[in-house]
Amino acid sequence: MATIASYLKRPTAIMKMPTAIAAGMSPTAFLRQLHELGLSYRKTTFLSDWRNVKGTEVKKDRLKYVRRDRRPPMAALADVDWEMTQEYMYKTRVWVRTRPGEPLEERFVNIMSDDALTPMNIEEEVFDRWKDTEKYGDAALEKVQVIAGWHKMGLA
Repeated sequence: MATIASYLKRPTAIMKMPTAIAAGMSPTAFLRQLHELGLSYRKTTFLSDWRNVKGTEVKKDRLKYVRRDRRPPMAALADVDWEMTQEYMYKTRVWVRTRPGEPLEERFVNIMSDDALTPMNIEEEVFDRWKDTEKYGDAALEKVQVIAGWHKMGLA
């Protein structure tokens, strides 16, 4: 068995978590499986990652069905304890055209905010930031779809 670098263990485990959750695996069983694969890491960190991924998996499609002019309920946002600079993070799928006549390309854009935003506000924010950012070059933004949202849990 090949030795896996320590800095790759946690990201690799996180990538495998949605499959384990969908299969109905318990955190302990999955941790045991990771240990057998040489991917285990600190248990408290693992359990935190498991809660974050499970919350995201449970609530991953709820934000798509919120009316565009309404703020999403907290039940539509996954609670996470990630190190985020702001309280809310929204993931959007965008379709861009790099050159006229070319097919649309799919990309993802994350929007951070201290306020809960409506899907319409999130889409407007993506369009505003797209115009102001040079890294996107001449790619023309065609369409935006809000996919998911996360709420940073406060530590008291």
